Amino acid sequence: MLTDWQPIKSWCGLLRQAALDAALISVSGMTIPPQAGATGPRSVGRSAAGLWLDPALCRPDITAVPLGRRPLVLIHAKDHHTAPDRDRDPKARRPWQLLLPPAEQQPLLWRQFERLALLALRDYSAADCDSWLQELLQGPHLLPAHLSLLEEAPWREAGLRAVPPPEPLEEQLWLLVRQGEETRPAIAALAAQLQERVLRLNPADR
Repeated sequence: MLTDWQPIKSWCGLLRQAALDAALISVSGMTIPPQAGATGPRSVGRSAAGLWLDPALCRPDITAVPLGRRPLVLIHAKDHHTAPDRDRDPKARRPWQLLLPPAEQQPLLWRQFERLALLALRDYSAADCDSWLQELLQGPHLLPAHLSLLEEAPWREAGLRAVPPPEPLEEQLWLLVRQGEETRPAIAALAAQLQERVLRLNPADR
């Protein structure tokens, strides 16, 4: 099992090489209003994939199985701007930045935040959670994430805070598999388990 930040095309390449059986990915961006007359849970269907997931990234030989979507908040470490050395010289305070994966990994999120032009964007490409947490603590940074992240170690012990984003944000979760393998019992069971977990974290979407 690999845990990493990579562009979607890289995950697709690993699937084609049979280095993986499946890849769990997220695509984040501002919430897309539901279509008029749409009913049922907010979980995105296959026909909506193009809104978030560029089909050209996967090509016909990779299937993207939708798992659901969940709202994001902006997580930050407290008291960056009240450090004593910065209080003595307000000009020494660093400006707040949005901490994001590189644009090639989350192009939609980058385009939308650049369009808002609220804060400077800072890209970060570490593969492990500890490095992301340390970078966040060295801020001042705001990190888009699901609120459940604050319940996971080591994030839980870091005393982080969450604020609502200026525009509603969400991430859509997908399971990438080789075409035709989405019906394999093991893959179908994994997709069902992940879908249920997403719904459990967001009961209002049922």
